Amino acid sequence: MTPRMHRWMLSLAFLAASAASAKSAPTPLPTANPRSVGLSPTRLRRLDEFFRIQAAQHRAGGYVWMVARDGRLVDEGASGYRNVAARTPMTLDTRFRIASMSKPITTVAVLMLYERGDFHLDDPVSRFLPEFANPRVFVRMGPDGKPVTMPASGPITIRDLLTQQSGLGYVFDDTTPLGKVYDTLHLDPHASLAEVVREIAKMPLYFEPGQGWRYSYADDVLGRLVEVVSGMPFARFLHQEIFTPLGMKSTSFHLTPAQAPLLATVYRREADGSLAPSPSPWLMDPTDRRTWPSGGGGLISTAGDYLRFAQMLANGGSLDGHEILSPVTVGLMAHNQVPPDALYRYFGPDSLGLGYGLGVAVELDAAHAPQADLNGDISWGGILDTHWLVSPRSGLVAVLLTQLDPSGDTGARRTTGDFHDLLFSALRPVADPRRRAR
Repeated sequence: MTPRMHRWMLSLAFLAASAASAKSAPTPLPTANPRSVGLSPTRLRRLDEFFRIQAAQHRAGGYVWMVARDGRLVDEGASGYRNVAARTPMTLDTRFRIASMSKPITTVAVLMLYERGDFHLDDPVSRFLPEFANPRVFVRMGPDGKPVTMPASGPITIRDLLTQQSGLGYVFDDTTPLGKVYDTLHLDPHASLAEVVREIAKMPLYFEPGQGWRYSYADDVLGRLVEVVSGMPFARFLHQEIFTPLGMKSTSFHLTPAQAPLLATVYRREADGSLAPSPSPWLMDPTDRRTWPSGGGGLISTAGDYLRFAQMLANGGSLDGHEILSPVTVGLMAHNQVPPDALYRYFGPDSLGLGYGLGVAVELDAAHAPQADLNGDISWGGILDTHWLVSPRSGLVAVLLTQLDPSGDTGARRTTGDFHDLLFSALRPVADPRRRAR
């Protein structure tokens, strides 16, 4: 058997399940023939085949993807399994832990309150969360093994939190002394969001507020800000103000026992290349409603739901008559707010050309990006290889979901670049003169 025939047979094995799932779920947007909106059907089939082969080769348990242009759904698919051992196929209604794809949703919640006049972006967050009234900046480790700190010269603002410039840290730093201090921050999964944020507020800052860029617990703090300003629990605010208007019926922080079988299993690649369920302790029981709602990474969703959220942003803040944000505020969200090399210095070459707006990455230099993009595209992925993008210049909106824990796998292949390259290769034409970039 030739390599080409082998690849074709692997792809065919997953085709029937993908087609069946595509027919069984309602479409999240009106549909269109790809050619009618300037996309190549042949090249979209390449994208479909690529992810079916990735699943067949056990690069991940499976994938679900959706592609729209100009508000019309033109491609969707599901390949592989949401539970490999049980051979339960991926379907379009599979639930995924979207991890840091929660952050743009939290950002939208904050900006809705900003639009109501409840605060200015440059207000100190301590105006609403007094535990942040006296932030302290890390200086060095003392001889007693405890951090030496000094008072910050200015407050942490709401804008600092939205742009990851607060100085707060996260759990992903195993190279610096302060990272080891953050490792000691054990947040009780059954604490309230208020209690969690009070613990975060006790931590030293990596730098003066507004004077650096670092991925952090900022969005968890912002979730608490939403609670205090709105006067309702964070999860309820999201449900009432975002999910219900946008028809995101499958997005929440928790699942019911009846919904639990729809959740895709998170896998980790073992040394021999096989897949095994991830043992990561932060993967909480999704049916345990006592766990606090993490605005930075706690939401569970579907590709269709997130496509509707992303299409709302692509439309300038509205969808199906529901106005979530104004076009001006979406433009602010999608405008770079940080030094152009900030993400490159933090994440490395995979982030070359990316800036950061309010809760989203912004493509600043597509000519030197490691993947196909257009300047002005916005996106933000999750640690489990989940991804979405909105491309204002091309009219593309797309979502790719899988569940692959990268821990312990130094050769882990993230599919973001593949997704972008295959997606943009299908554009015909690249730009419509009737479409104006925001």
